[in-house]
Amino acid sequence: MAPPVPPADYLSDVPEQAWQGCDAELFRVVRRAYDSPGRVYHSWSHIEMCLREFKRTHFDDPRTVLMALLFHDAVYMVGDTKNEWRSAGFAQQSLQRHSNLTASERDRVAQLIMLTASHHSEAALDADAAAFIDIDLAVLGSDWLTYQAYARGVEREYCPAVVSQALFRVGRRRFLQGLLSQPFIFLTPGQRDRGEAAARVNVQREMDELLV
Repeated sequence: MAPPVPPADYLSDVPEQAWQGCDAELFRVVRRAYDSPGRVYHSWSHIEMCLREFKRTHFDDPRTVLMALLFHDAVYMVGDTKNEWRSAGFAQQSLQRHSNLTASERDRVAQLIMLTASHHSEAALDADAAAFIDIDLAVLGSDWLTYQAYARGVEREYCPAVVSQALFRVGRRRFLQGLLSQPFIFLTPGQRDRGEAAARVNVQREMDELLV
């Protein structure tokens, strides 16, 4: 018997258990969301990077993690502090219409999305939640050119649409310093092994360049 065909091209090589029970329309809905204006880094290319990381990571509940990854930036207005809340709501609404996820599973997806508001939680996270956060931040541990494109993309989203370049640099340095002040940037041993050292070098290099 031939294996089931994924309901979207971008789910190629994603295990069936992560997308089973979801209508093809769900994946069209979430893909369209990332075509909204004003996005540079927070675009579909970020989700594609997340999917690459997802494919090589083990999860106890891959379906809720996949849905959270797909929807975590679905609603994105630069400078809006409620993006995560709106994305979580959009995810719950879309999943209720186009999937057989239970109410508790939909709540779990929303919970994971809300974690991206701060990325580092004082509360203990389970393995899936920690891996989910690490996937969202994986770009920090990439090669310098990829990291540089990410940093410039974020700056282009904010400047001059939301703040001046001078104010952006102040806020950006504060964010980067917060990353470096953590005992670890990444939460899981695997991501630490792959990218912790590179992430710290990249973040420090960007901070230095922001002073020029």
